[in-house]
Amino acid sequence: MTTSSATVSAPDISFSGINSASSQSSNPKNIFHISTRPTGKSLSAERSFERTKACPTRYSKLASLFDAHSSQQHFQPNSTIVLHGEPAEEFYMIVSGIVRCCTISPQGARQIFRFAKKGEFVGISDIDTWHFTAEAVDHVILKSVPHTLVEQALATDPALRDEMREQVCGQLEDRERQLLSMVSAKASERLFHFLCEFASSRPGTGYITLPMCRRDIADHLGLSVETVSRTFSELKRKGRIDLASSEKYKICTGTGIDTEVRRIPDFA
Repeated sequence: MTTSSATVSAPDISFSGINSASSQSSNPKNIFHISTRPTGKSLSAERSFERTKACPTRYSKLASLFDAHSSQQHFQPNSTIVLHGEPAEEFYMIVSGIVRCCTISPQGARQIFRFAKKGEFVGISDIDTWHFTAEAVDHVILKSVPHTLVEQALATDPALRDEMREQVCGQLEDRERQLLSMVSAKASERLFHFLCEFASSRPGTGYITLPMCRRDIADHLGLSVETVSRTFSELKRKGRIDLASSEKYKICTGTGIDTEVRRIPDFA
């Protein structure tokens, strides 16, 4: 029987600099507009995979802001990057490594609501204190920019506001998919989708090394550690994945990412 070891919290998505003024942008695209698409296609899922594979120039304004004004920081595995309740003074871009973003309930239950990867941003928030904790999964290198500088840039740059708005929309879509998965999908589907999505962010087509432990995966998917371990064995037995070791896997041909995209619930 699948058991949940996690609680669900609000995503890190509030940002006062994203407002109606972005309509002044020279880019006429309204990223909140829902366009018509063929039946059976999941717009949310496709966007999620597109963001994972996005080229480095997709967020050119954000990247330029970090190139011009950031400082670089290194974090060893399992070290704390930001701590719940501390002042939120910086905005981060991941240069390398994996960052787990999590919340902990008063009863001690942990939910990892995001594994942020290379090229992604952490800290899209206008609150005074962090409402979550971010930790390094492996060796992490970050660029950081002060929140005050980001707010100033947002006030004068419509293109930057549009890029920030797209970041917020992406996090909302990912959290909505995660929430529905946790209440409606079987353990095997939760784990298989997670493995497909993580593989899509890695170069090459061979075996993928998971930097996170079974406990991290369990707390991300709302499962017990025992269920995660059993489900890895089940997916291997059914030929959906191959395991070279407990940390190395690959998606088997014909059961991979393209198939999984079509199975993801649509929220658009």
